[in-house]
Amino acid sequence: MLKKEKPMLSVAAIIQAQGRWDRTLPLAGLAGFDAALVGHMGPLSPQDMKPDLKPDISLLNGSVGPFSPGNNCGPASPGAFNQQVAAALQQQQQNVNNLNSQQSGGGGGGGGGTPTTPTNMSQQYPPNHPLSGSKHLCSICGDRASGKHYGVYSCEGCKGFFKRTVRKDLSYACREDKNCTIDKRQRNRCQYCRYQKCLACGMKREAVQEERQRSSKFSIKSEEINSTSSVRDVTIERIHEAEQLSEQKSGDNAIPYLRVGSNSMIPPEYKGAVSHLCQMVNKQIYQLIDFARRVPHFINLPRDDQVMLLRCGWNEMLIAAVAWRSMEYIETERSSDGSRITVRQPQLMCLGPNFTLHRNSAQQAGVDTLFDRILCELGIKMKRLDVTRAELGVLKAIILFNPDIRGLKCQKEIDGMREKIYACLDEHCKQQHPSEDGRFAQLLLRLPALRSISLKCLDHLNFIRLLSDKHLDSFIVEMLDMPI
Repeated sequence: MLKKEKPMLSVAAIIQAQGRWDRTLPLAGLAGFDAALVGHMGPLSPQDMKPDLKPDISLLNGSVGPFSPGNNCGPASPGAFNQQVAAALQQQQQNVNNLNSQQSGGGGGGGGGTPTTPTNMSQQYPPNHPLSGSKHLCSICGDRASGKHYGVYSCEGCKGFFKRTVRKDLSYACREDKNCTIDKRQRNRCQYCRYQKCLACGMKREAVQEERQRSSKFSIKSEEINSTSSVRDVTIERIHEAEQLSEQKSGDNAIPYLRVGSNSMIPPEYKGAVSHLCQMVNKQIYQLIDFARRVPHFINLPRDDQVMLLRCGWNEMLIAAVAWRSMEYIETERSSDGSRITVRQPQLMCLGPNFTLHRNSAQQAGVDTLFDRILCELGIKMKRLDVTRAELGVLKAIILFNPDIRGLKCQKEIDGMREKIYACLDEHCKQQHPSEDGRFAQLLLRLPALRSISLKCLDHLNFIRLLSDKHLDSFIVEMLDMPI
């Protein structure tokens, strides 16, 4: 639905300015009075106008007839079209003056107003009118021109339309007879005729291409300037360093988060082993928080965002690390002719340094499904790709900077950080594995499976009541306040 434009000045104000107005005179009796003038000079007052009379804004929108490449346009200014507007307004003013003369008995006085001419036409618009202060109209649609673009006075809309068409080398088709009216209200209806009118009015394709070349040169210079600045400080080397330092510094430190409490649904014979497992996981959470603090830009985020990212991402990061550590325990065998390598059913999962869990124990504890998913959907895939420690750190950083978490204060900044990490991983894959075209995609494809497995793990932890009564947020805040 098209929005009706609101005129700016009432009919009463115009006529009263001439010194003569009779409110008892019906508008229907005004011979030669054109509604186009009413529509453009001001809002219609209910007391002064009948409800069935609607403003017509076609005149200033350029709809003085069907589009013709030789009409209403020019390479430097609106030209004939602008003169038509001035002439039409002058005629409307003359009609009003004639009406006033008739009311005063046919005398020669009574107008009191100066006829509108092209030289003083811009003074007829109030300060808040779209055309006030503008010396030119858009040669294509008749809207107010923002300047000379690609050789023609045009508005921002037609400028952008022409630029996109040339840069993307777009082609259009007309649904009518290739003579559609192109004005401010209907310029988006037919892209073919709009583009043809741009060309007919003198817009130059080469001007767009030259602008793009200048922009490309500027971008190259900007990249050279910023190559040593903060734009380039997100590198795979720095993420790898954060991964190594966090593992070395964790030691025996642990967060008392997972524990076997009195209400835990753990059989008595498994409580000792599960307590040992909880202690190992708590150390890993401590290590993950330390890792996050060392990743570039994480510590600069608001404290609330840091806590939310860690609370929502620790489980996925931990599972990714477990799957990576378990790679060395996944056995493979080569066929007799040496043409094929098969992977045996994984039997050991490495939960931490020198700490493994056998599949039989996982089956007795009722977590064999999770055991198999972690090793088959993640561990085996990682082994086939031969994922490095640096690549594991990048995957963990991608998990950490999750812009989809609700309630984040710096969502855009976090999304930007994730994009930079994506770029780091892509660049690393191209440089270190040039023969593996799909490596970057294969690494990222592990993330959906990781998310699915992590949700199942959290459901299981809640079911058997291994989560501490104290909220994880408080443990995260305590550690974030500690010096690195």
